[in-house]
Amino acid sequence: GKSVPDRRVPADDPGPAMIRQDAGMDWLADVGLGLDYDSLLLDRTTPDWVDAGARLRREVADRLAGFAAGVEQIGSSSVKGLLAKPIVDLAIGLTTDHELTPVRERLESAGWIYRGDAGAQGGHVFVLESAPWHRVAHAHGVEHLGEQWSNYLRLRDLLRRNPAARQRYEDTKLRLINEVGDDRTAYTEGKTEIVATLLEEA
Repeated sequence: GKSVPDRRVPADDPGPAMIRQDAGMDWLADVGLGLDYDSLLLDRTTPDWVDAGARLRREVADRLAGFAAGVEQIGSSSVKGLLAKPIVDLAIGLTTDHELTPVRERLESAGWIYRGDAGAQGGHVFVLESAPWHRVAHAHGVEHLGEQWSNYLRLRDLLRRNPAARQRYEDTKLRLINEVGDDRTAYTEGKTEIVATLLEEA
């Protein structure tokens, strides 16, 4: 999973960003997915995490059919056995033919919270919570087949097939956890170099 900046509306804001998931999303928490906003925790990605991410990918793809060019399961929580934050990551491929508004409306109607445009650091970011301040998934709306989309898939596929790459990535994660504690921004920035190095080899 990738950390995103907290730009949450106040708790008393009645707007659509405060839509909450009902019991229909309990299956994500039931397999051990979910992390509080102020926590940084790594655990081994389980087959159940990967399966849950695949199910969520299918549900989002169905919801966005005709409104996005593709939806892919990405991030460390899509790689069995890899140390990862217990959060599903999805990439949503958008083209010039796809407007953001209907994508946002369809995701928000399913409980996703739109967190704004992070540009080259994650595109249009959506967060899914199983409880207030407890996120179980992120989705990143980026240009389909563009650089971010390509990098997400290349890194995922490299980590799935290459044990040496997984070990190097894990070693960096563990070092950063020891250095920065719960500072998610510093953790994410600290991974930039190893991610770039791995992508050069992908």
